[in-house]
Amino acid sequence: MKKKVAFYIESMVVGGAEKVLIDLVNNLNPDKYEVTVITLFKKSIYSDYFFQFEEEFIHHVQYKYLIDNTNKLRYRLFNYLYAHIPKCKMYRYLIKDEYDIEVAFYEGWPTEFVSFSSQNSYKIAWLHTNQSRLYQKLTTIQIEEKKRIYQTFDQIVGVSEAVCKSFKDIFPKSEPYCVYNPLQDELIYTKALKEEVKRQEVTQFVTVGRLLAIKGYERLISALAECKRDGYSFGLWMIGDGENRDQLKELVKRYYLEQEIQFLGHKANPYPYVKAADCMICSSYAEGLSTVVIESIILGKPVITTDCSGMKEIFGTLECGYICENSEEGLLQAIKKVLEEPNDLEYYNKQAQQRKVFFSLKNRMADVETLLDRA
Repeated sequence: MKKKVAFYIESMVVGGAEKVLIDLVNNLNPDKYEVTVITLFKKSIYSDYFFQFEEEFIHHVQYKYLIDNTNKLRYRLFNYLYAHIPKCKMYRYLIKDEYDIEVAFYEGWPTEFVSFSSQNSYKIAWLHTNQSRLYQKLTTIQIEEKKRIYQTFDQIVGVSEAVCKSFKDIFPKSEPYCVYNPLQDELIYTKALKEEVKRQEVTQFVTVGRLLAIKGYERLISALAECKRDGYSFGLWMIGDGENRDQLKELVKRYYLEQEIQFLGHKANPYPYVKAADCMICSSYAEGLSTVVIESIILGKPVITTDCSGMKEIFGTLECGYICENSEEGLLQAIKKVLEEPNDLEYYNKQAQQRKVFFSLKNRMADVETLLDRA
């Protein structure tokens, strides 16, 4: 008999976790699992994010939303009721179907919502972010409430060993289990060939992600400004959109980097640009397990990344580029190494080509199904 599995997430905005969810559910064995994706909201609660994925859920994956937050009155009513009536009643009102497994696929709202499930289901909470950053400003009472929420789950899953450790550091009695993100490697190769990207004859960098403070783009731009002052030639494609877009564009203008840095906006298919570039840069202050870095390695692309959660695990024992100090100075020195020794990129490319086998869809989906079969 098939297991009925529900995956809960806040909304299907353009982000790493949402993209991973599409790949994951689309590749679960339909003969073993009856899968439903449930978003709490019809659209993102952030006004500048929309459903823009090129891939959608395939036919055997059901998709539904609980709250139509495009209707302001209904959204306000939901927020009022959620704050004033027992959460378990809210859950029973919104969820009519029964499931064998309920997966809260992201921290925050989805995890809290599933914790109030009255079903006799096997409950999994999925962690995507280094937990120390999430908990550092919480009070003791708030942390105790988080502990109560997570104690309702049968299994805690982290997307990297570093994420699992960060959770266990806060809740020592927990036993989080690591499951690396599955990505459709063959599809990534195919999409990378769909477009021929023209580029200048300089060292070309690329970065992909939401234009948010956590991604560290201000310090990346500042580091590149110093490289230009020192006489280096380079280009950077910035792929993505977000609330810091105007601020970052103003910074580029202030540093006279308009010729070097191009804002390309959101791209449904960023892979041709990653393939055409010489090197990917991840300047984040924090990550859980970077989908963008893994996708770059799948394409055999060297990476410069700050030393945040999951990066050493992604590289494994191989040298897929530079993992630098998590600072502007660290980024600057790594970028200068690439600009001074561009021939080294061929070596890092070969290392990435070896590492990509670890992230094959077949290997990663086997781990996901092993997790679900525990239920």
